[in-house]
Amino acid sequence: MAAATDSSLPPLPDLFGNPLLRGELQEIAAPGAIDWWPQTLGWQMAATGLVLWLGYRLWRRARIWLRNRYRREARQRLLALGPRADVAAVNEILKLTAMTAASRREVATLTGDPWCQWLRQQSSQTIFSETSLAALGHAPYKPGFKLPAGDLARLVDEALHWLEQHRDDHGSP
Repeated sequence: MAAATDSSLPPLPDLFGNPLLRGELQEIAAPGAIDWWPQTLGWQMAATGLVLWLGYRLWRRARIWLRNRYRREARQRLLALGPRADVAAVNEILKLTAMTAASRREVATLTGDPWCQWLRQQSSQTIFSETSLAALGHAPYKPGFKLPAGDLARLVDEALHWLEQHRDDHGSP
């Protein structure tokens, strides 16, 4: 709709508007900008404390996220194995993860039953079944060792669960 022009409006009468206010109206001045920073010391301290606390929480969350990067990468590697997964590949991913979570000196030399015991000790829950532990401890050293498809799928699931639950010896952030 087009705006009406001045020529299309009817003329105003001589007595238009409120006759009591005629000549006494003054323009209202708009208030100044409102300051977002609190004016009293108590609220300034509370706001500063809140900002510091939020910054600390964000910093801790970032440290935890960065510290758990190795878990996410190991999970992606396990899931990427897919149907071509074998015990040696799962064992390799678990060993790399373990060396990141603990220390290379402690984990790299573990094989067989000591490796299985170490995996058990790193979680408060019993995650690996006896079949899976036996496969992880001995299968990488037996060429051509194959687990049945159901046991292999269970081993991958248990490894994924261990990745989420194991203890990280480098300290919590």
